[in-house]
Amino acid sequence: MKPLNKILIVLLAFLTTPLLAQRYTVTADKDLSAPFDSYKNYAWAKHVTTTNSLAYAINDLTLKSKIKDAVAHELKSRNMNMNQNNPDVLVNFRVFEKPITVDEADGYFHDDNYWGTEEVTNNRLGIIPFSSSINENDTEYYLDKGTVMVQLVDAKKGVVVWQGYASGLTDGNTFDRNPDHIAKAVRLIFDKLDFVLNEA
Repeated sequence: MKPLNKILIVLLAFLTTPLLAQRYTVTADKDLSAPFDSYKNYAWAKHVTTTNSLAYAINDLTLKSKIKDAVAHELKSRNMNMNQNNPDVLVNFRVFEKPITVDEADGYFHDDNYWGTEEVTNNRLGIIPFSSSINENDTEYYLDKGTVMVQLVDAKKGVVVWQGYASGLTDGNTFDRNPDHIAKAVRLIFDKLDFVLNEA
């Protein structure tokens, strides 16, 4: 093999390694009774555009903007239009830099600054650590470091009808803020929504 060919192979391996290393764990849940075929418009939950801090989560407006842009792109590609005044669904997301096991209480990840009081019907507050007590109706989730979670809420009923998350967005020990990587992870999350929309 000529030396030049060897150099090209080494360079190619070097360039593709970061791409191969970007492996995300992607999962989604849905409300089987939700009328997904009727959801045409969306609005952002208040948390998306505020500086209020969240328990156990990253609250960085620059990072929020990158995720918001990625989510908006995916929604638009699925023919959903933003209508802040009369939405069919509310869209919210949160970001976890560190691993955490959480308890979803009756279908809601919910704390004072995540959902507004008029945005959901459930009054139970708190995304709580796994070490706290839970009841038999709660669902436990283990979220690895570098997780983005996206949730859709039926705006008329005030209930979460779909949520998806991708874990593994890390750059060393911190959250990976590369917009291309964020867009890829969000796209993989919404690929899970496609399964739901195709069934509707």
